[in-house]
Amino acid sequence: MKKDVISVLIPDGENPLLFNVLNCLSLADRVEVYVMSSLKNSPYRYSRFVKNYTYRPKAKNDVEWIENINDELDKFNIDKVLPIFEKGFEKLIGHSHLIPKEKLIKLPSMESFCTALNKGLLSRFMQKNHIQTSNSIIVKPGEQFVSNGRIAFPVLAKPTLDSGGGEGIEKFRREEEVIAFFKSNKFHIDYLVEEFIEGYDLCCNVLCGEGEIIAYTVHKGLMKGQKVFGPSVGLEFLYNQEVLELATKLMKALKWSGVANLDLRYDQISKKFRIIEMNPRFWYNVDASAVFGVNFPNLYLMTSLGRTVKIEDYKTKKYLNINGITKRLKSDPLFVFNFKSLVINSQLRFAFRDPMPLLARIFMKPKV
Repeated sequence: MKKDVISVLIPDGENPLLFNVLNCLSLADRVEVYVMSSLKNSPYRYSRFVKNYTYRPKAKNDVEWIENINDELDKFNIDKVLPIFEKGFEKLIGHSHLIPKEKLIKLPSMESFCTALNKGLLSRFMQKNHIQTSNSIIVKPGEQFVSNGRIAFPVLAKPTLDSGGGEGIEKFRREEEVIAFFKSNKFHIDYLVEEFIEGYDLCCNVLCGEGEIIAYTVHKGLMKGQKVFGPSVGLEFLYNQEVLELATKLMKALKWSGVANLDLRYDQISKKFRIIEMNPRFWYNVDASAVFGVNFPNLYLMTSLGRTVKIEDYKTKKYLNINGITKRLKSDPLFVFNFKSLVINSQLRFAFRDPMPLLARIFMKPKV
């Protein structure tokens, strides 16, 4: 390892989450970021915080992808490899034996990862371990929906896989609507039909080691984005002991190592929180946590290196990403005069520190 400098390879740099993770690592002291991507023309090759950007055509298979990673690790003598999205984590876990052990970050088992990733498996896992979640029914391909009074309406129907960011989620108020939905659509994947909980959303973000939470933040969405069930563009960070206890129980049951983003819902009827989903990867507002005191990518690196880290209390403040700023200014143009607060507590701070990727996004269209 190079003295006082930690080098990290992001091997799935074609994923949009690169923006958020790179923002976090730009705040870290003495961390050099190397990016491997299947995007030849990416705005992030112009980032002042990317030490080297390597374009490699999309690998034919997972083993070739791992070989490409090893080439990058050897070529630049990189300390750690850090994927950012689900596919990257899954491939790295499945082929971890092909990468030098000292280059790996701490990873969950494949069984735990697959359970967390699949909404149906996670729902059953939480029920088995008496962790508060919503009532649900799994509908397999070719099956018809039959409730038999097992769940109350309205409900949400969502694919058990590949529905990140709210993709593919449908809301139904009556049972006949759900029956018609499954009759008129042919699916090749299990669907989870779960009770829609009247209340509000919270997220709990965690970094864990062998089931123990090392660092966490809790935030509430203040401003929705374009997608009804997608991530919020405005957040408020807060503390909630019940949410932390629920997250602790799930992480311990999964024996989780690494980062995760938990979606929870406050049930106005039972007055309790319920865990709805788990994203076993970085998330779209991870840079907001870094601004207020918990830099998850950097902490992930440090703990994987065996270094002792000091976890400080995070700030309970409000945050806007770029889309949130645009939305806020449209509704309140005078908000622009609160310039200092706007920059400090939003993604604008990253744009000012590293303007070239933003300019490149405006003037170029990335090509695969």
